[in-house]
Amino acid sequence: MYCKNCGRQLKEGMRFCDRCGQSVRKNKESSQAIRRREIEELKAERLNRKKRLAEKEKKQAMSKKRKKKKNNPFMFFMIIVLIAIASILIGYNIFPDNDTINLPADSSGGTIQTPIPATASSSSNLKSGYSEITVANITCPYPSAFHSNTTSGNEKLNLTDSLGGASMIVSQEAKSGEPKDLMKEYIIQIGASDDSETRAGSEYYYVTAEANGTMYHRKCIVRNGLAVYYDFNYDVTSSTSSKYKDYISYIDSNFN
Repeated sequence: MYCKNCGRQLKEGMRFCDRCGQSVRKNKESSQAIRRREIEELKAERLNRKKRLAEKEKKQAMSKKRKKKKNNPFMFFMIIVLIAIASILIGYNIFPDNDTINLPADSSGGTIQTPIPATASSSSNLKSGYSEITVANITCPYPSAFHSNTTSGNEKLNLTDSLGGASMIVSQEAKSGEPKDLMKEYIIQIGASDDSETRAGSEYYYVTAEANGTMYHRKCIVRNGLAVYYDFNYDVTSSTSSKYKDYISYIDSNFN
């Protein structure tokens, strides 16, 4: 042990420093005070360390939150961009240009063109209750009251009458050949009888035939390797069959 006052080494059992007279008890009390102070300092250091760690974690959490907030506008922007792209694609499918692309001749020697997109419109020359669609410069009127369905494949228009159950489809195919031969293919396709009402010209054909309780009607125009046609089908027992015949008569007259 050393004297806290003058630094002299003290012998065991001494009550006072033999150099400066400092009390040994006071030296012991000072040692205890120093120890307590060191302990308090250690405690304070631990508390400060915990406080700094908590503040660091809080800052990290706030930083992540700010980054997340910054990312939200970006995600919103990306969603807007995707919606815009989807709208453009949908618009292109519905209202694209009318350009055609010539392809190599098919096996029959005719020139086949890629299908020309359809455009829907309404004309003042139409009879009341009708709208029209133009496919490859061929105009086809259709009943406005019919329900429009999703098209697929070669279809340009897909309609159904929810009241009488009739359906009408306007389609376009890259196809060449004589109209009368194409007409025979269609009759075989629907499984109609030989006494079907048919007619074929140099650029068109039409068929009205019954098969398995369904009345089938198609008019098709074939030009430059493109076949544009509409199919109108309905149940022969339908109570609105007379109205459907009127529809077919008007559409045939203006399908050109």
